[in-house]
Amino acid sequence: MDGASVLADPRRRWHLALDPARGIVHLGLDSEGTGREATNLLAGPPTITWDGAGEVRVHWRAESDMLWRGDGVGTDGGEAAWTIARDGDDLAMRFENRGAEDLVGLALALPFDPLMAAATLIPSAIDESRCGRPPWLLVAPDFGHLLVQPEPTDGWHAIASGIRRGSPRNAPRTGVDPRLRGRAWMEASGLPDYVPSTLRLVFSCAQPLAPGRTLAIRFRPAELTTPEGIDPAVWRRIRRPWLNHWQPCGDWAGRDLAFVLANNVLSDPAACSLWFYAEPMLFSHEPVPGIDVRRLLRHTLDHWLDQAVSYHGHVNAFGRMFDLYVFTGAALLVAAWVYWVTTGDGDWLAGRIGTLHRMADYLLRRDVDGDGLVESHGSGNAGTLRDPDRADVWFEMMNFGHKNAWTNLLAWRAFLCVADMLEAHGEPGGAAWYRSNAARLRDSFRRRVLGPNGWFASWVSLDGDMHDYCHTFINGMAVAWGMVGPMEGRAILSRVAERSRAIGFDQWHLGVPANLLPCRKADMIGPRIGIDGSPARDDFAWPDGMTEETAFGYRYPNGTIHPTLVWPYLLGLQVAGLDGEANRILDAMIGSAEEGLFQNGAVNCGYGGAEHFTIDGHTCGYEGYLPESYNFLMAAFTREPAMRARLLAPMARVGDA
Repeated sequence: MDGASVLADPRRRWHLALDPARGIVHLGLDSEGTGREATNLLAGPPTITWDGAGEVRVHWRAESDMLWRGDGVGTDGGEAAWTIARDGDDLAMRFENRGAEDLVGLALALPFDPLMAAATLIPSAIDESRCGRPPWLLVAPDFGHLLVQPEPTDGWHAIASGIRRGSPRNAPRTGVDPRLRGRAWMEASGLPDYVPSTLRLVFSCAQPLAPGRTLAIRFRPAELTTPEGIDPAVWRRIRRPWLNHWQPCGDWAGRDLAFVLANNVLSDPAACSLWFYAEPMLFSHEPVPGIDVRRLLRHTLDHWLDQAVSYHGHVNAFGRMFDLYVFTGAALLVAAWVYWVTTGDGDWLAGRIGTLHRMADYLLRRDVDGDGLVESHGSGNAGTLRDPDRADVWFEMMNFGHKNAWTNLLAWRAFLCVADMLEAHGEPGGAAWYRSNAARLRDSFRRRVLGPNGWFASWVSLDGDMHDYCHTFINGMAVAWGMVGPMEGRAILSRVAERSRAIGFDQWHLGVPANLLPCRKADMIGPRIGIDGSPARDDFAWPDGMTEETAFGYRYPNGTIHPTLVWPYLLGLQVAGLDGEANRILDAMIGSAEEGLFQNGAVNCGYGGAEHFTIDGHTCGYEGYLPESYNFLMAAFTREPAMRARLLAPMARVGDA
């Protein structure tokens, strides 16, 4: 910022630097007063344009310490004055037509650096063209947020636009320091061919701007609303990362996916992950007045229910033909229940209940041997998972299959959510049907999946083998969701917690490893077979020289840490009354969330992303940013039994375990 003039609000929640040659050269945000406004989030100077203007050249000058003016001239001869000022706490931008003709399609583009922050927009509404309507909440994850309001509001819309890029190769298998961002991350990853993605937040006005008339956009610091049911002091610690739960997709993959809740603004929308984005809305859904994220949830549900549910009731995980994910339908049903129970939107439910039933019935029909459990398509037999196939579990690369604990736990919850919705729709018989099938699933799950070590195994394969890797999230889900009673749950999770302390693990600030027993090589994904008939040496090949012992904790997802999956473990500990263990982990993770450790921007590079971690705390993720990484923050609410009851209500209506 040498030689640049600085504008900032008194509390430095936004920080702008302007240069006479280029205009805005620095935009920093910090909603919590931690000094992060000194980090430049921009990839280049913001620009204005209008239809037919081509490249608009802007000549800048400071008119006072509080106001800059830029005179812009387009190749079409149009002229606009662009003023930037601090107005109280607000950053105010005004655009005046100084020419003789109307300016049509005036647009302001803010180019963010995705390696610094996966900046996104949460709109107050979404129009028929899949654009966001004002006001908008601009969120730079782990930095800050601003409420964006145009004046006047007529004709304005906004969208996140960009190009997803990366590298054809992975970062080193050792990962990188999760604290690194931008250029420092690129240097640490050692990828000479890496090309960063691009990301622009674009605000456009469809109303013509007549000569001499003015439009304005205000960027306003806004305090986040404190939800009920949480200590305000705790909320102050978690409120900035809490906003990280929601990343609407940009239009990089097509306008039809714009504002569908996604892995991140420059990644895939995933039906199989929607329940992760929905659950936090049970506790907080209106971060500031007028911005309600349940509108995004309905928009996303409508997209998947219209586009991804087959005639038979199967749901495609990514809206294409990834037919191995049986659990996707269950995840979507849970998300639908969250929308319905938080909004009471009976009209929506009436229009969707037939499809929701079809999805649930498909899950019932996946009980192919009649024992009450849902069977995955994959056999789960050792040595059978090979790229390009994926396992029926969130992290895909471990051979969860056949009688799969993950899929059955989600199906159990989904059946009970559907029962609630059917009952509300006036179908008590259908509600009783799904509750009875849920009870049958629970009884069979306890008989078939509870292992000799005194905790639930990961899956039972078609050949009858029990694959037990002491998955923390499986046992947490089973206890939290009522597959066993609290006393038995306490005994199970006490054993799991004891195992977690016995493996020499010390990165508790990141969570707890997903599995506590090393996974056999035969139960990890293998490489695809090449055209020559031999295994391809690709990203999924087992590294040379890596033994099953040395792989534990260092090969995704075998013994690695996934903050997403720590949430059900924490909830299970709370339900089991193991509050000391739950609080120990949760408090350490909240400290990491305050520091910003659980994401490092949109990196799109294997082993370079900070949404997954090796057992020594280095990155082993791909995206860099996943909203579900912040689900563990819900445990700050569910410390209170009344808040837990809000989440667990459907399971309470099926009877004692």
